[in-house]
Amino acid sequence: MTLWFIVQYTLKKNTVNLEKLLFAHDNLHACHGQPNAFQRIFPTAVLLPLLSSSCCAIQLIINALSGWGCAGFNTYLGPIRPILLPMLLFSTWTLLPQRSLGWTIISLFLGFLPELVDIWNTTRSQQWQQKHKDMQLSSTSSSPLPVAAKLRLDIPTMGCVSCVNKVDTSIRQCKSAANIREETSWLTDDGSAKGGVAELSIMARTNEEVDAIAQEVVTAVK
Repeated sequence: MTLWFIVQYTLKKNTVNLEKLLFAHDNLHACHGQPNAFQRIFPTAVLLPLLSSSCCAIQLIINALSGWGCAGFNTYLGPIRPILLPMLLFSTWTLLPQRSLGWTIISLFLGFLPELVDIWNTTRSQQWQQKHKDMQLSSTSSSPLPVAAKLRLDIPTMGCVSCVNKVDTSIRQCKSAANIREETSWLTDDGSAKGGVAELSIMARTNEEVDAIAQEVVTAVK
């Protein structure tokens, strides 16, 4: 809801500038001839949505194909996202009669991918915690684990929801994931620290086992 009000306010403030930008875009094509299909589609259906999402799709691909971690797109594009999103919505509405529904859906999907990833992270986290809560109830009735510990990791390199997704996945794929009862990661947006935080509860038989699990988690997150 807050994002919607920001978009509405920014759109009203920048309507004249957006119209000038589109007018200049049309004049550019008028001077250099009719654009081909790639020139018509790529800037507004791919490039602008990518910039509006702080290149969230690119970061997801980086996370999936390598262990490089956060590329820092959100550090530079995040502050201007409230301006880029209205530009995306305005261009989408203006060009709606000129391009197919499929490209419009792709454009909006790319532009609002951070919100979709955040919903996915929240849903998956709730499902994962419910699954381990059920496992905890069954283990408590049979052979409860006597040692409990809470681990909190400050991760300064975590800069966007794609990185949150990567951290959650890395922790939940640990060999000792069955000993992790609760796990959640989030970005620190209060200005107290850069990056994000991962917090989890560990259940084990001995203190040494807790230390080994904690070390495994730290290694997986790096």
